[in-house]
Amino acid sequence: MVTLKQKKFLDKLIELYGKEPLPSYDQICQDFGFKSKNSIWQYMQKLIEDSLIIAKNNYLLISPELLGISFYDEGLRAGFPSPAEDYPVKKISFDEMLIRQPESTYTVRVVGDSMIEAGIYENDMVIVDRSLTPRNGDIVVARVDGEFTMKFYKKTATEILLEPANVNYPTIKPEKELEIFGVVTSVVRKIKN
Repeated sequence: MVTLKQKKFLDKLIELYGKEPLPSYDQICQDFGFKSKNSIWQYMQKLIEDSLIIAKNNYLLISPELLGISFYDEGLRAGFPSPAEDYPVKKISFDEMLIRQPESTYTVRVVGDSMIEAGIYENDMVIVDRSLTPRNGDIVVARVDGEFTMKFYKKTATEILLEPANVNYPTIKPEKELEIFGVVTSVVRKIKN
């Protein structure tokens, strides 16, 4: 159980450093306006003891459970209303939920409507993992004959095809060049500005 002062200290750590590894005690001391590293050390020891700060790869990090947004794990009915109840709330981070390999993952904004029947629309953001080997049915980001596209991957005995999810577009058969830039693992859509 942390005190109010410790909570304020933790809140400022989150505000200043977020998911980044925490800097040296000297730097924290300077950023917080403390005169002594001993005060920083005492705060940090308590937060480490309570697992609010964790050690990983020789760095100190703020616990990921503190950095996400509230998540109601009981689900939400999209049909008839259900009685309102108090549900247990935990914190989730979309980075941790959607990204398995951060070092090989990137995000790209979708342009065009060739994948609408797969539920991917213009201005959606797709999360792409370069470390995955595409399998039939995966959605991939590829460069085909010098141009980028996002399509369903289909490998036959003799060729690789890139298939759209819109009947108004043809299947792409690479003529010279095909380079796969990753497999789409998630789609993020913002519905309100």
